[in-house]
Amino acid sequence: MTPDIVEGLPPTEDPRFIASVDLIGRTGALGFQFRFSDDDDPTVWMALSLYEDHRWEVAAGRDLLQAVYRLLEVLIDGGKCTHCRRPSAFLGDSLDSFPEMLCAYSYDPELQTFRRGCEGDA
Repeated sequence: MTPDIVEGLPPTEDPRFIASVDLIGRTGALGFQFRFSDDDDPTVWMALSLYEDHRWEVAAGRDLLQAVYRLLEVLIDGGKCTHCRRPSAFLGDSLDSFPEMLCAYSYDPELQTFRRGCEGDA
């Protein structure tokens, strides 16, 4: 999944980036950082989240939003929804339907937030 960049907006002002950082916080992260390396071509962006046990989770991508989405896949895919207890998955911008056995998080452009699949149920 590679999200499209919103033309004319710096990456940190893209509403999906802001919603992504909020969702990372909802996973229990105590801190969030992003970095890039442009020592060689291509430039690589990294997204990092810190947890209570001094554990860091890290993901990388060709742009900042892709790195953050990949971090959310690491954090959410295969977890368990604390509301409905189904296995969780991160869909990003995708509006594809997902099996009922999963609680999938996807971006709601109207509310500019990520919503879980069971939000209307639980």
